[in-house]
Amino acid sequence: MQNRIRTATTVLVTTAVLGLGLAGCSAQVNRTVSADKFATTVADALEQTVGQRPDVDCGDDAIDLVDGDEVHCDVGAIGDETVYDSVSTISTDGGDDYSVAVEVDQEPKG
Repeated sequence: MQNRIRTATTVLVTTAVLGLGLAGCSAQVNRTVSADKFATTVADALEQTVGQRPDVDCGDDAIDLVDGDEVHCDVGAIGDETVYDSVSTISTDGGDDYSVAVEVDQEPKG
């Protein structure tokens, strides 16, 4: 598992966005998803690639679903304290679905 997560991995997974919230009261309102739901999407994508489910932490703040935005999450093997940075690039057409392309660093965070 660790060897597979350590290599840069690009995965595309489309997920129906459930439980959308609205962010702020600005002129432009972005769709959001909770950090936990976003982490689940990232974990699903990586599990499809490496065959085991990783532990993913994307923080506590809601994630704006904006096409092209990048979100950093911590990724590691369950039961192992080694943590890697990952970057998930969001793709969305503004509808209810979005996808992420996930790339995991080869070296652990230090």
